[in-house]
Amino acid sequence: MADDLTLLRAFEPTVRFTRGEYFFPVSVERYVECATLWIAPEDGESSIVAPAGSLDLNALVARSAGAQGVGQSLSGIVNGDKEKRATIPSADRPPRLKGGSRLAAVGLLARLIDSLNRVSLLFRGSVPGGSAARSFLLQRDHLAPDAPTYYGRVVRDGDWIICQYWFFYAFNNWRSAFGGVNEHESDWEQVTIYLDGTGELDADGLPPARWVVFSAHDETGDDLRRRWDDPDLSHIDGRHPEVFAGAGSHSGAYLAGDYLITVPAPTLGGFVQAIRWIARILTPWSSAGQDTGVGIPYVDYARGDGRTIGPSGEPWHPVVITEDTGWVRDFRGLWGHDTRDRLGGERGPAGPRYERDGTVRQSWADPVGWAGMAKVAPNALAESRLMAARAEELDARVHALREEVAAGRRALEVAAAGKAPAAPEVRALADDEERVLELRMELTRLEDDRARILTKQATPQVQADPHEHLRHRRTPLVALGGRRSRVLAGWAVISTPVILWAVSAIILPTDGVSATSMAFSWLVLLLSIEGLVRGQFLAVMGRLISVLVILFALYWVVVDWRLVLGWGFAAAALLLLIVNLRDSIKR
Repeated sequence: MADDLTLLRAFEPTVRFTRGEYFFPVSVERYVECATLWIAPEDGESSIVAPAGSLDLNALVARSAGAQGVGQSLSGIVNGDKEKRATIPSADRPPRLKGGSRLAAVGLLARLIDSLNRVSLLFRGSVPGGSAARSFLLQRDHLAPDAPTYYGRVVRDGDWIICQYWFFYAFNNWRSAFGGVNEHESDWEQVTIYLDGTGELDADGLPPARWVVFSAHDETGDDLRRRWDDPDLSHIDGRHPEVFAGAGSHSGAYLAGDYLITVPAPTLGGFVQAIRWIARILTPWSSAGQDTGVGIPYVDYARGDGRTIGPSGEPWHPVVITEDTGWVRDFRGLWGHDTRDRLGGERGPAGPRYERDGTVRQSWADPVGWAGMAKVAPNALAESRLMAARAEELDARVHALREEVAAGRRALEVAAAGKAPAAPEVRALADDEERVLELRMELTRLEDDRARILTKQATPQVQADPHEHLRHRRTPLVALGGRRSRVLAGWAVISTPVILWAVSAIILPTDGVSATSMAFSWLVLLLSIEGLVRGQFLAVMGRLISVLVILFALYWVVVDWRLVLGWGFAAAALLLLIVNLRDSIKR
């Protein structure tokens, strides 16, 4: 069997970055040598444990092993001095990514969620301004980005051989550079490849690859993995998978393109579902309320049109890690500045082995179960052996159950013989009768299972659809071009703040009816335009009517709430207009 490094090199991925990317996989050793080690008690102020320049990987292990690293964090840009804003010299700036309008990709509800997230940064711990620039300069001057590094690990678990590739980035600047949801100092991403460990070898003496997993933002379980022959997956020389890395976020995609991030629809105590239900009644011919998720205006640009690292591009510098690698095992702290963000999005990440709370990552402890592979056979022959073994188990169990059911029924017949059906002795047999019924139902289920296996064994094996296991197949956005794209982009910038302004004008008390009526008319007009521009006029009108019915009902019950809520909408409208205009100019 090939050694770990040979296996890692044989299947190492090619990572294709997006044009305009700032950060690339670098050496953790170089980063630690430049980093300050902090400790942050839950109820106290952060303090420096080791200043910048005093650490290497061995020293990090020595300072972390006693406390197991929990509560500690590394930072290459925060050293205890008063921070100064930094800028990237124009000569070093990567080309600007030309993206479409992220706001135009989603509807009104999603744009409101985006606004709430931006406002929340005022109350959460967030990365200070200039952090991305300082990290970029750190990478340029000290981290050797021209020598890209991965940290490879090989795990042998049953019939599987797992090759994990871990990539360390000095910064994730998804929010500030690419309009994403968050950013943080340092970033860990991975690619995991599952090899057939049953003994089958190819012409080069290597086990064949069966499945692969890329880091993703909104995928879990079975949706993480793709089969090696999946048409969405491309390879170099049939062995090295191509990964399309998101700009700033560094998450992995199977197909090049722009990806809209989706989240489960908010419930608000059933309020949103109620509105959608009413909208479906009012507009049954529309698609209102059919979506299970809400696309929020954060786009992962994974275009693959920038730098390429791997077998078809610049060479990797691999480093093998194991369960016994000191810095992997003993440092449980954060790689990057700890902002103490309550939602976690702006905090530095933990390392390959740990979550932020110091517990072991599932992808490290059980990579087979993490990707739903425990129920998957590595090849058809192994699956046939498993089915044969299962059939033998079922035969034995079915035989035993048949005898148990027959004995149970015989005992019931004997106990009830010669007695009236309503006799107390017969009624007392109810529990025994229920037990026999349960055994008979289990017997039926196992007989069906056995018949299914026998049928499958007798049927020629047909390769299943490579997407059969997926609940959600992640695909890129379909780009809109021409005049409609420009109209959507312009409308997305001004529509939400103007709609909020109209709502505030309706809520605020006025001297007469005319001002409120005018604002209400504006609101209806603006929402109508929203529906027309997106081709969902009837759906939007259905939702609007539903909301207005609820608001008018509240109007007759509550009075004083209007002043506070009205000024809140007015302030939100002004703030959102300023932010949207700024983002539009930057794009």
